[in-house]
Amino acid sequence: MITAFVCENGALLAQPATGDLTLPKNAVWIDLLNPEPEEVARVERALGFNLPTLEEMREIETSSRLYQEKGAFFMTAILIHRADTEIPDSVPVTFILAGHCLITLRHAEPQPFRMFAAQTAKPGTGHETGEMALVGLLDAIVDRLADILEKVQERVTELSREVFAQDKRRPSDGFEMALKRLGRDQGLVGRARESLVSISRVLSFLGRSGEQPVQAEMERGLKTLVQDVASLSDHTSYLANNMNFLLEAILGLISIEQNNIIKIFSVAAVMFLPPTLIASIYGMNFEFMPELAWPYGYPAVLIVMILSAVTPYLYFKRRDWL
Repeated sequence: MITAFVCENGALLAQPATGDLTLPKNAVWIDLLNPEPEEVARVERALGFNLPTLEEMREIETSSRLYQEKGAFFMTAILIHRADTEIPDSVPVTFILAGHCLITLRHAEPQPFRMFAAQTAKPGTGHETGEMALVGLLDAIVDRLADILEKVQERVTELSREVFAQDKRRPSDGFEMALKRLGRDQGLVGRARESLVSISRVLSFLGRSGEQPVQAEMERGLKTLVQDVASLSDHTSYLANNMNFLLEAILGLISIEQNNIIKIFSVAAVMFLPPTLIASIYGMNFEFMPELAWPYGYPAVLIVMILSAVTPYLYFKRRDWL
């Protein structure tokens, strides 16, 4: 699907491409979402350069993600998709700056695109050119990453409270589910860090002197974005360290619980060892065993067996081993 955004009265209004895919000449932003091969071919003819394929967008080399061709600047960043679901994903999105027109090529629907389109539909947003639309779109992406990291931090803080509760309560869903919750959030932080690194490279490419003509009106926006990305990158490192500590703490608590269980079994084995020894002795088939002729031999042996079991328990209890 191709959607062209035209500036009218200070607002960007969406105009879906017509049946013959005619693009408005005054389009500020052209958005291609899951385009068909025929749509890609017609857009390429209209713009005069080739669009990268999905395979090319997934390349990890910097030269494949950031390059200049026929006066247009191609920048591919990795964005988080479906962050609020159980299975978040990372998708490549290509930003193309051709003159004063922004072209975005994507094969998914990250939330910042919907947010930015709704925001620029209001007059006076200041996105009259493709350069400013690119800055505004990147700003919406960074804001979304900040929201994701804030939610992760809230969940990690809550999990930390449950794990280190003063009354020794454990997470209501158990350590196994706590590890799964922590693993999902850690994966999300990793994706956020990957996205921030790719956006940082895009900003560096945009601000590189001699390659991209940075207008005065977008220079301030780029500087603010660079600061925000650096701040969020530091925050992801902080979160990652906290999550690693929490992971080690949970594994340590699991080990302590397992040791306590083994300790109980060990104490039980020691407690029942003397009675077992006594029962083994009197279970021997010897003809001459004086205690067998005692009137109170049987209850006496039972008492000795009980005392031999209780004595180790009291000793361990006194030493705070239980």
